[in-house]
Amino acid sequence: MSTWRALEEFYREGRARSVGVSNFQPNHLRRLHAECEIPPAVNQIEVNPYLTQDEVRGFCAEHQIAVEAWSPLARGQVLSDPAIESIARRTGKTPAQVVLRWHIERGDIVFPKSITPERIKENIDIFDFELSGADVEAITLLNRNERTGPDPDKFDGT
Repeated sequence: MSTWRALEEFYREGRARSVGVSNFQPNHLRRLHAECEIPPAVNQIEVNPYLTQDEVRGFCAEHQIAVEAWSPLARGQVLSDPAIESIARRTGKTPAQVVLRWHIERGDIVFPKSITPERIKENIDIFDFELSGADVEAITLLNRNERTGPDPDKFDGT
């Protein structure tokens, strides 16, 4: 809590416009809410079609905490999923564009990582189409609770 209190002080002094957390689960956020004064503006969590994080996202929505998705494409693992490929063919977009658009339509902040100029351009080109409600639901139903990164409740790697 001492680290968060330091961030609160930065916020109060105007040295930070907002403060946030990363990989906080609802139990972590409840403790922060109970023991501190300033709620986080954002919670950066792993979110992708194979790890939809509905419970965390719901808690964040209820408490006006923005969700930023890290590993939004599951390190590329979701791009060959048949459901995503099918939607991509039908929309004339790439699987990556479909998944990024899914994030946007669900309200996630998303910053896909790429150093390839073509992919960077492709990742930005997601605002000229929308997914149907059925498409969003089909992608959401791919959830496997499968992480590509560490479990935030197991800090020692176990």
